[in-house]
Amino acid sequence: MIFFFLISAGAQAQSNNAGKIQIDNFRVSEIQNKINIGWSTNSGQATNYFEVQKSVDGKNFRTIAYVLGPDPAKPGCECFGCFDKKDSKTQISYYRLKHLDFNGGIQFSEIKMFALK
Repeated sequence: MIFFFLISAGAQAQSNNAGKIQIDNFRVSEIQNKINIGWSTNSGQATNYFEVQKSVDGKNFRTIAYVLGPDPAKPGCECFGCFDKKDSKTQISYYRLKHLDFNGGIQFSEIKMFALK
């Protein structure tokens, strides 16, 4: 089962490109036997949704979760996240975000590696 959440917080970065967002604080960590994937953005206005993608080789990614963009009725909600279950068969996993905007634009984040302890 995949969980997703939205946290109210203000982002401090500024956009340097109209239509593009800056993905900040992209992190992958273990919390209570789950893998926590979290990030924030400089502006949610252009965000339709995010796809959280996972890979075992760092090259071939598959979508494991969809996270909706911010609620326009709640300004300042620009922190996002979801959980992935731990897979004991895979010692190293790679994660990235795929940002999709309302105009059909696509943007990928950097790739984060996560190693099971």
